[in-house]
Amino acid sequence: MITLPVSLIDREDLSLMERALLPLIARHTQQWGDKPGDIDASTLAQALRHSPREVIEALDSLVKKNILKTVRRKTAQGVMIYYAFAPVSVLSPAAVALTATEYSDSNYFLNLSNEAYEELHVFALELCDREGLRRELFDDFNLYQRSKNNRSFDWCAEFERWVRKEIASNTPVLATEQALIEAKPTTEEFEMAQYFIRHLASIDPQFEEPFDVMSWAKQIRLLIETGGYTLLDVKSVIDWLFSAKGDWFRPNVPDAYHLRKHFKRLIAHTRSFRDGKPRLPDGIDLFDLYEQM
Repeated sequence: MITLPVSLIDREDLSLMERALLPLIARHTQQWGDKPGDIDASTLAQALRHSPREVIEALDSLVKKNILKTVRRKTAQGVMIYYAFAPVSVLSPAAVALTATEYSDSNYFLNLSNEAYEELHVFALELCDREGLRRELFDDFNLYQRSKNNRSFDWCAEFERWVRKEIASNTPVLATEQALIEAKPTTEEFEMAQYFIRHLASIDPQFEEPFDVMSWAKQIRLLIETGGYTLLDVKSVIDWLFSAKGDWFRPNVPDAYHLRKHFKRLIAHTRSFRDGKPRLPDGIDLFDLYEQM
């Protein structure tokens, strides 16, 4: 059940349409145990049986009053504008009670951020590989925690406890020999780790090459498996880091672990510089341009 504060509904600066929209938005965006969501104007217009223009005008008015916020989302139809309740920091005191009725604790499993979930996923795969266990253990753990929406201050420790519990219960969690072979880094991934190491050694005379290059190669493999990147993406990021354009960020990436940790940010910089590089049109030769001058 969702409770709307009376002081919010009774605001004198709200129109009839705005008052009708507030409970409808709460109904579709506030779910117990989930992060607050958002909704598009077309869905609201269909539910209220009013024209989209009237609904959008009322929504924009609520945004100006700091009751709602707009969210841009990329869909198959293009970039769409969605509406959600504004963060508590900008809500009026009367509206704070609305968001307070829902979970906002990031320690709940369903409230994990994308970054925290990705780190948990990577930790789980590394632990399974190190212990010789099948990687599907994380899928079981993920389904269970989503169904229960448990709360923890250290989800990596929770997964490690899950693994120990599975082993103790004599559950067949050991990976097959073939699965262990497939989990190992490929020759290309190993060579990419060495490529990164050579670049680090070239700029730092005191750099000590890692004793276990395989652990660096595993970080490259995790980038490809969990992030969906390619070896070309990894090479592009490494080249950018050791160019004049990426020199400012290079101290933050002393090893393969930090390369994976910052990769999302790095690939964004790499692609922006790459896509922004001026190129000659197809079929045009540089020497032909000089002859015409």
